[in-house]
Amino acid sequence: MIGRLRGEVIERAATTLVVDVHGVGYVVTVTPQSPFRVGEQVDLHVHTQVREDAISLYGFADPLEREVFDLLIGVPNIGPAKAMGILQTPAASIIQMVAQREPGKLAKLPGVGKKTAERLLVDLVDKMASLGPAAAGVRLPVGTSPALERPAGVQGDLVSALVNLGFKEDAALAAASGAVERLSEDAGLEALLREALSKRG
Repeated sequence: MIGRLRGEVIERAATTLVVDVHGVGYVVTVTPQSPFRVGEQVDLHVHTQVREDAISLYGFADPLEREVFDLLIGVPNIGPAKAMGILQTPAASIIQMVAQREPGKLAKLPGVGKKTAERLLVDLVDKMASLGPAAAGVRLPVGTSPALERPAGVQGDLVSALVNLGFKEDAALAAASGAVERLSEDAGLEALLREALSKRG
């Protein structure tokens, strides 16, 4: 498995590099905002994906970008290619969307959609908080994670109902947000609760 590459960029496209390492050219997928130029010496942390028909390399010079990539591919149904699509948005912006629990914005990321956005919140809100809120421009007191504040009104009642049914607080917040986004608060607590429970798991 290839974990790191050091060499010269000899070709550059929007989302790929060819890196010459001792005469061997490695094709590496990178994010569009990666600042690599032809002729530049690079030192890349690499994720290697091995399949029956291909070996794919995904490269990162930005440690935060690599950490977010690793978290994304740990979410069910998000593979390396989809994670790189999501990382067309800067890593710090993704952390901020998760920390501020914005499923609507997450759903607009490439390849995400509403259901995956909810799953990202459930799986990653605590993990991304540990990356350091300063990197995403989220100002928090030292030593704390983003506050789990319950919304008011019907959505807040829905969160309480889900917690009473055994949901963790962060999972209840994400499920309630998704249900309200799909149906609106006008649907009423009972309908929203059924909707949230129908998407569990």
